[in-house]
Amino acid sequence: MYMKKYPCVYMRGGTSKAVFFHEKDLPEDRSLWDEIFMKVMGTPDVKQIDGMGGTVSSTSKIAIISPSDREDVDVNYTFKQVDIVIPRVDGSANCGNISSAVGPFAIDEGLVKAVEPITVVRVLNTNTNKIIEEHVRVEDGHAMVHGDEVIKGVPGTGSRIDMYFEDPAGSKTGKLFPTGNKRDIFDVPGYGEIEVTVLDCSNPMVFIRAKDLGIKGTELVELNQNKDVMEHIERIRCIAALKCGFVEKWEDARTKSTSAPKVSIISDPQDYIDMDKNEVKAEAMDICCRAISVGSLHKAYPMTVAVGTGAAARIPGTIVNDIAKPAPDQDIIKIGHSSGVTEVDVKMDGERVIKGGVTRTARRIMDGWVYVRD
Repeated sequence: MYMKKYPCVYMRGGTSKAVFFHEKDLPEDRSLWDEIFMKVMGTPDVKQIDGMGGTVSSTSKIAIISPSDREDVDVNYTFKQVDIVIPRVDGSANCGNISSAVGPFAIDEGLVKAVEPITVVRVLNTNTNKIIEEHVRVEDGHAMVHGDEVIKGVPGTGSRIDMYFEDPAGSKTGKLFPTGNKRDIFDVPGYGEIEVTVLDCSNPMVFIRAKDLGIKGTELVELNQNKDVMEHIERIRCIAALKCGFVEKWEDARTKSTSAPKVSIISDPQDYIDMDKNEVKAEAMDICCRAISVGSLHKAYPMTVAVGTGAAARIPGTIVNDIAKPAPDQDIIKIGHSSGVTEVDVKMDGERVIKGGVTRTARRIMDGWVYVRD
């Protein structure tokens, strides 16, 4: 029995990796896609040994690209998060890091004409129906790879990509604050009441104070071993999914809404040692954050969550604003995370989020065919 094969490109975007497909190379029947994507990644299996997944959420991702028929958009981009231990593919949210690889992919694949020195690629993320504008450095007709840009969580340097998430509020729920409140009190079964902020900006997310979980907020992968705290976080996330209207019962979010909402654990600026054993100083950040993605600590910080964190930091009344305390005209919010400090540039009109800007690097790792078993 022969295996099926599909042309693809394996790319790093920011601090994540994904298998990229042209939509035209996939079956017209989209109901077949999820099964293909799980086989591509080797899911379900904690090792993902029979596929291309890297055993963590940031390396178990899929991107599907196609030309757009909209005049204001160059390409359409659909993101899929492939779970690891359960047979599920979640398309309810976007990945900001993988978004950064869409522009270079589109240029190198001939979907967008290369214009030196910078090609502007306008991307419609179909998960959120939001536009991302990407400014990609170009040389000799291809997206540049080499450069002096450093992003925390990726070794070495690369070519700078400037990304702007346009009008990011209400990506899935249609509201910046899905519950109608800037802060809510959740009564968490087995744990009691806790104050949170639920925000939908580039992606839905819930913010939780580290101290309310009984942790410092500087923890790294050891947090995954704290089963009680991780269960507390997951129950909060599930209740937030219910409040956002993603599930009818909060318990269902464990299997039916695994990627949305995202989780950010926030605390005051503080010193810590990051994933690369570098010392990060409190004065380098406005807020200390840890992200939880598909049940585990994110080893950097999702870019969509960075945009949302920056927006929440600038809106009085959120628990994020309480900690960050930015000046009224402070556009740049510095976020201390597992791999260092990332800056997000948030443009506001009062409490309306105009756009959020971040800087990333990306590159093609391999291209060819991926084989899946029937």
